[in-house]
Amino acid sequence: MKTITALVFALFLSCQTYATTILIYHKIGDNRTPTTNVSIKQFKQQMRYLHNNGYKVLELKQVVNMIKNNKKLPKKSVVLTFDDGYRTVYKNAFPVIKKYGYPATVFLPTEAIEKRYPDYMTLNQIKTMMKYDIDFESHSYSHPRMAYKPKNWTNKRYKEWIMGELTKSMEFFKKHFGYKPYAFAIPYGEYNKTVIDTAKRAGFEAILTQDPGSVSVYTPLYLIPREPILGKYWSTMKHFKDVLNEEYLPINKKIPDFGTIKKTPTVIGAKLTFPKNYTNCGVYVSELGWKKAQIGSNGLVLIKNTKKFKRKKDRIAITCVDKNTHKIAVNFWMIINDN
Repeated sequence: MKTITALVFALFLSCQTYATTILIYHKIGDNRTPTTNVSIKQFKQQMRYLHNNGYKVLELKQVVNMIKNNKKLPKKSVVLTFDDGYRTVYKNAFPVIKKYGYPATVFLPTEAIEKRYPDYMTLNQIKTMMKYDIDFESHSYSHPRMAYKPKNWTNKRYKEWIMGELTKSMEFFKKHFGYKPYAFAIPYGEYNKTVIDTAKRAGFEAILTQDPGSVSVYTPLYLIPREPILGKYWSTMKHFKDVLNEEYLPINKKIPDFGTIKKTPTVIGAKLTFPKNYTNCGVYVSELGWKKAQIGSNGLVLIKNTKKFKRKKDRIAITCVDKNTHKIAVNFWMIINDN
């Protein structure tokens, strides 16, 4: 009986295409930094679009629990997140999301709050937002670039430094808010396996990146993608609508896997979890652009590469078209080049 139940559940999951899009904002209405900003007008348009088109705005914790418990994600659902805790979020975004009754999560680099940097929220502003279903979680202590180990550091020192950043952040939360954060958004979205493993050991239940894409029950809780909404092109309504229409692409194996690589890979791609569900696949690498690829009989989607990578980091992605919904399904991950 247990075997039959497991098979039925596996079949249900293989047919499930529902995805939740986790949006990530930084500054709202701050023209000094256009690359990380969204205008107040655009933000209002986007929140109104969600309201007028029947989108469910979920708490991040709800989505984490659904993934953890293999529960079906709702159709047309989003999560609102804000990185860095800028004061413009309190001044310009908070009144809008409060108007619609939307929950949201703000990730704080706690040093900026502790030392009262002028562009960041105050403790009183944070506590005011907490009264309206706004959740605050960790964005480290000093917001460093964690993915690059200094050449003269041992692995032990490197891990201790990352753990120190996370521990100091957690201590701030416990001191000022009375709880331990369950979620960690990686500063700059830059990660390797040491960063991820250390965050797990620190006790974070969910680890969020800045890799584009939606989430589903197949999304690993230690690599949760988010769709950045910012800058000249990625804050437009066209881009906003496009990312809401994407799906998560389940894969069993990344080639190469995420994290630090010692040499440029000659084969790049992934193994799809449900290859029969997809068509029109492609492989993306930051330094190579998009390359069309076929799905092999073993579910592998691969391209060959002869170009030596020169960047410190690259994002790799697999995209396919879902045969049933005709939507684009994507899966991104990051590699750090140490060659």
